[in-house]
Amino acid sequence: MAPLYERSTVATDLDDLPTDMRASLDAYGLAHQLTFTEALPAWCTRSVNPPSNTMVGKLFRRRANPTDRDSEHQTAVIVHPTHVIVVISGAERGVSVLSAPLAVASISDGPAVGGVGPDEPGFTITGLPGDAGRPGSFYVGLGPEPAGRECADAVRAAVAAAKNA
Repeated sequence: MAPLYERSTVATDLDDLPTDMRASLDAYGLAHQLTFTEALPAWCTRSVNPPSNTMVGKLFRRRANPTDRDSEHQTAVIVHPTHVIVVISGAERGVSVLSAPLAVASISDGPAVGGVGPDEPGFTITGLPGDAGRPGSFYVGLGPEPAGRECADAVRAAVAAAKNA
């Protein structure tokens, strides 16, 4: 199965996030009493949803992931001293901010459910606010660069440290 997205991950400073993502992060921080400093570890992944390479996809001019209305989107992961925070931004989806307390979060490699190829780097965060009192999950796709692995390792280490403090 071909990857649904072409991804690239880089380490970033919070001030280097796109303006809409940074503004949403700051508003989220104010609403949830979280302080963000420039020194927080952060990574940003650009995900491009390329044109489909199947015959039907080409005929109807679909993208590799036809359920995603965005041709590309960005995902930022921030490791706060008490939370893991994810900011997602796309032209059609807008900007969303999710967070989970490190002591409650769980991290697993790959997606929690199907939908991406088994060789695509990424991890699933469980422990986000969900429906009906149950925890929610979110898959964070990463690029193949070393920064992608550094992001996953940093989140995993922060969750483990919080649970074992």
